[in-house]
Amino acid sequence: MKIELGPQYETRPFDKSKAEQWAFDELKAEILRLQLDYNVHALGTPDVFSDGGWCFHREDDYWLVYHSERGRRSGLSIFTSPFDAANFLLWKLVATPSGTNASVGLLPRVK
Repeated sequence: MKIELGPQYETRPFDKSKAEQWAFDELKAEILRLQLDYNVHALGTPDVFSDGGWCFHREDDYWLVYHSERGRRSGLSIFTSPFDAANFLLWKLVATPSGTNASVGLLPRVK
């Protein structure tokens, strides 16, 4: 679908790099706020976890979220928006049972 706005609408130029940085910054802030077990310094780096972990980064025009372990990618999800990818990763981190919340089928309690 292509949307064309007529001259009666005032539009601003969209800076893609600022939007991408904003998605990274907001995701990092939420991970820290929720005290999730995730290394926020790994955001944006492909295949960063040798012992297993969720990766979030850009490849070409797409955003990837996947689990990486020993150089193998699994559970790949592809997005065209950094915000959608960031929200998906945040959900994966919050909803994945770990530590004291090992009950299958129950959502973890957020602090």
